[in-house]
Amino acid sequence: MIKVEKTTKVFAYCPSNVVTGGAELLHQLISTLNNNNIEAFVIYFDDPNSNIPDEYKKYHIKKAQEINDAPNNIVVFYEAVFHKTKQIEKAQILLWWLSVDNFYHASRKHLSLADYFSWNLKYGFVVIARRLGHLILKRSNYFQKNFSIKYLRNLNALNCYQSEYAQFYLNKKGFKETYPLTDYINTEFVTNQSSIPKERKILYNPKKGLEFTKKIMDMLPNEKWIALEKMTRDQLKNELLTSMLYIDFGFHPGKDRIPREAAITNCCIITGRRGSANHFEDVFIDNFYKIDEKSVSITEIADKILLILNNYETHIKNFELYRKRIIKEKEIFEEEVKFLFNIN
Repeated sequence: MIKVEKTTKVFAYCPSNVVTGGAELLHQLISTLNNNNIEAFVIYFDDPNSNIPDEYKKYHIKKAQEINDAPNNIVVFYEAVFHKTKQIEKAQILLWWLSVDNFYHASRKHLSLADYFSWNLKYGFVVIARRLGHLILKRSNYFQKNFSIKYLRNLNALNCYQSEYAQFYLNKKGFKETYPLTDYINTEFVTNQSSIPKERKILYNPKKGLEFTKKIMDMLPNEKWIALEKMTRDQLKNELLTSMLYIDFGFHPGKDRIPREAAITNCCIITGRRGSANHFEDVFIDNFYKIDEKSVSITEIADKILLILNNYETHIKNFELYRKRIIKEKEIFEEEVKFLFNIN
């Protein structure tokens, strides 16, 4: 476990000018620590001078331009910047696995090729090709000075997982000291919605599983399909509040936010079974609403969608436990933070 003293400061690496679920979660951690009298700072590693995004100014955020690498301080790394742990000599390290798959995609310049081939043979060759391109065109040699899963496993660090999917991965890879540090969705979605009428609309994320989703759309051309893209936060919220169904056949690299935002706004949900979607603790819905697209036909999926749309009032009741769980997420997250940082 990490040790927290009265003078301990916490620093969390975060990308600048990014408004995503992962970036918001890093700000939520800093805010929770500051609210509990542990001085905590966000560090925008790619642009230390950048401002805090407007979307995160509601949180209790402090910003630092550099880390104070002292033994009683703590540095939080999310999976895209694990290679930066080599820059820390004295401070305690917390590795936060927000997404297993993003770890591999974001570490193309740094992770050992052996780890890539162990994870995904095809993607290993993609990494080789990209590193060769950098070497030939930019004279940048990313075949050297790599880090590895073994290095992370042997690092004197606390490993925290955002999802059951990530916990399963860490256990499989032999990490010993692992703890939950989950998240909670933006609370603006938790509102009284009983008076808002639902429309016969199907929402989908065009960045995830679009090729497969298009096959379903072709099977149901008379239904109203809404792509969740190029929307403001208010526009997204309005679509969620007024739609009956959200479908997601993309890969779930962690405990994704849009399915939870859909559930809390009284949308029924259908997902595939890839990544965290295959773990009940991450996507807390009945197996009836989780479909293995490799073994179920497009016709069967279309029939299930029509069944839900035609019987929305019946099916939405089946998501009540999921909604109750989502509402408790902030409380659970704060308890996890207090336990890890020894806050009484």
